[in-house]
Amino acid sequence: MKQIRQIIYIVAIALAAVECLCPSQAIAWGRGHFYVIGTGPAGPRMATVQALDTIKRMDAIVASDQHVKLFADYICNKPILFDPWKGFWDYNGKDYRKLNKEEMARFKVERFQIRDARVSQIESLLAQGKDVGLLDSGNPCLFGPSHWYVEQFDPHDVVIIAGMGCDAAAMAALKKSVIPAYNTRMVVQTAPFFLMDPGLTEHQIIEDLAKYPTTMIFYMALWQSERLFAALGKVFPPDMPCAVVYWAGYPDRERIMRGTVAHMGQRLADEREKFMGLLLVGRFLEGKPYEAAMKLHQSKLE
Repeated sequence: MKQIRQIIYIVAIALAAVECLCPSQAIAWGRGHFYVIGTGPAGPRMATVQALDTIKRMDAIVASDQHVKLFADYICNKPILFDPWKGFWDYNGKDYRKLNKEEMARFKVERFQIRDARVSQIESLLAQGKDVGLLDSGNPCLFGPSHWYVEQFDPHDVVIIAGMGCDAAAMAALKKSVIPAYNTRMVVQTAPFFLMDPGLTEHQIIEDLAKYPTTMIFYMALWQSERLFAALGKVFPPDMPCAVVYWAGYPDRERIMRGTVAHMGQRLADEREKFMGLLLVGRFLEGKPYEAAMKLHQSKLE
């Protein structure tokens, strides 16, 4: 009986070790894995060692032309299956926001057809025991378009490699504590069209949020800046500080524009860059927010 218990114990240890080494059970039946690799915001210098090692181990790569160039030293001669974003935001090379009614109708159908054909291509390689890596910018689980593909696979076949988001790079550039910060209760990360309707005319959610001390981080907020700040101006005081970090994490391109809710809308409207910028709004941008939060907490303890 003692020997049987020892054998069971050894088998259990071995199984636990296999589980630690294998990212999923898929390997047990000879399948490969679909890896979504968070590469950070600006190329290899902002990617993790884990991400770079994973790229090296892949049998095939799914990536945009930009990523292929940035990570060429790690991709080497691996086959590039396709650009995952071609056909995702455009129809025949035309931005989806500029499509007419008929083009939009075709776009809505064809983007799913394109996606499904690509998923089938990856599935075929996984069935052969091949590992396929999709390179996704920043943090793939926060505004990561890679989930357009991820959700079509068996979860056991998917491995996501964490990456640093542009939010972390932007906060580092600003050199401020987002929270704790004064009496801030929460940090909200969102995009304008999630808080309001597409025309940015419905303000109830931001009115509700503005009732509490909140730090707000907006993605994709630059292309309708005047409308956005007209809405923010209705719920925040005009001197509420805000900042845009352009090209966060890019050492040769990163820059910061600072201002207030009263004036930032027009300043952003005059800027040429309408996408590669993260907008942050909150009192954390002024003074010593962390120290102020500690003193506030201490006063409550007393």
